[in-house]
Amino acid sequence: MAKTGQALANNAADKAQSGLRSAQDTAIDAGELLSSKLEDARREAGTLISRSSERVQSASKQGLDAIAEMAGQARDVASDATDSIVAYTKKNPVAALAIAAASGAVLYAMIKALRSWRH
Repeated sequence: MAKTGQALANNAADKAQSGLRSAQDTAIDAGELLSSKLEDARREAGTLISRSSERVQSASKQGLDAIAEMAGQARDVASDATDSIVAYTKKNPVAALAIAAASGAVLYAMIKALRSWRH
């Protein structure tokens, strides 16, 4: 009977060990699956971040290009206006001087009016 009790105990211990090994294998498999899924998610996130970064850089470059283009156009307009003013002044020096004097007088009057209005 002692042998039977010992055999039952051994059999129970073997089954417990087998159950533990099975549980351990299942946990390892679950851990590997989770690790794989996390790696896939990390890889996808990296790809999405890279794509988003490329889009932001592209939009920034387009914005900077548009600003540079507008600045060039403004420079051209200012240059044309300057050339036009110089040409008018050379053709009509007396009229240009009168316009400048009148502009100065108007500007002086506006400044004087603003100063008296503030005080």
